[in-house]
Amino acid sequence: MSDNSDLRDELEANEAVQAVVDRVLSYQAGAPADTVRAELVKGLDDIDEDMPDGWLDQTADRISNADPAQPD
Repeated sequence: MSDNSDLRDELEANEAVQAVVDRVLSYQAGAPADTVRAELVKGLDDIDEDMPDGWLDQTADRISNADPAQPD
């Protein structure tokens, strides 16, 4: 499990994308990667942003493996 700090300052993410990552991390930490990826895609669609498939897969996996007990 991660301490989640690496997801708080995603190098490839602009501020709006980082907000999506933070929101999904808050609600989906520890959830199955497919669920997390779907939530990331939905959040990105909401803000009219796109991220590469590799980023989506990696970020979903990292959130899926994050410790849900860690504070935001």
